[in-house]
Amino acid sequence: MSKTHVNTLTTQLVAAALVAMSAGAARAQKPHAAGPPITTHGATKANDAAAKGQANAEAKRTDADDDKTARAADKKEDASERDALKAARNQPKELLKGIKLSKTEEKSVDAIEKKYQSQLKDLDKQEDAAEKSGAPTTPIASKIAALRTQEQADLRAVLSPSQLTQFDKNASARGAKH
Repeated sequence: MSKTHVNTLTTQLVAAALVAMSAGAARAQKPHAAGPPITTHGATKANDAAAKGQANAEAKRTDADDDKTARAADKKEDASERDALKAARNQPKELLKGIKLSKTEEKSVDAIEKKYQSQLKDLDKQEDAAEKSGAPTTPIASKIAALRTQEQADLRAVLSPSQLTQFDKNASARGAKH
């Protein structure tokens, strides 16, 4: 073999070795895919940043779940309050159904209705103001029930004994519904 041929062959071998080494070095420099923590001899080596991120995410999920539960409870409470107010507003009509009233009785019933309607409106406004201010509110359903009981007693006092039998029937039917 001639000296040039040996030099060419040596150059090719050196070039091939350099290419192989650079490919190995490039492969070694690639970032490793994120995966589970590495376990070595029974001990786990975790990534502290990943653990902190996971803890933050878990805390945010828990907070979101708590907020969702609180909103659902508020929504349910608001719905029950609306239902109670609606029932209180419809009470006089339902209790007096089928009862013929005289002019003076009608005036008395109208005055009673106005009195309790304004009290219900005030109660509703107080509840809204308390919710907007962020102050803790007590359920107004018990207050509405007390007003309904008072209104029923006031309406009962206006009626004659013959009208009371129909009134009591209406009240017992209404009690079964509400």
